[in-house]
Amino acid sequence: MSENRKSKILLMEDDEVLRRYLAKLLRADNFEVLEAGSVKEAIEKAYTPELNLVVADLKMPDDTAIGLMKKLAETQVNIPVIIITAFGEWETYLEALDLGVCDYLNKPIEYTEFKEKISSCLLKNSKKKKIHKN
Repeated sequence: MSENRKSKILLMEDDEVLRRYLAKLLRADNFEVLEAGSVKEAIEKAYTPELNLVVADLKMPDDTAIGLMKKLAETQVNIPVIIITAFGEWETYLEALDLGVCDYLNKPIEYTEFKEKISSCLLKNSKKKKIHKN
């Protein structure tokens, strides 16, 4: 997919081995990947120009992906978010939906499904941008 070359993803995951592994796979598929090991670091990187998507682990040592989404909304940063988690709690899923999460994926992650969800969110977001430009 040639659009991947233009897509910049912020990957927030506190498990360094998993984060590096997923980042390596995404880079091999021509995505540009920024890595964050904490919510604080992710917030700092969320202001990167032309950031297209955030993939965020739900539970981080310093906050949650929900907390990240709330902080981004407060500062009017409108970036689609995919939440990944080993803790598939229904209430958290509903709260994420209310905040406009693009997708929600349970661990362990199957890379093909992960990549499909990323492509789907990127496509949805590009369609939204085209609608808002007219």
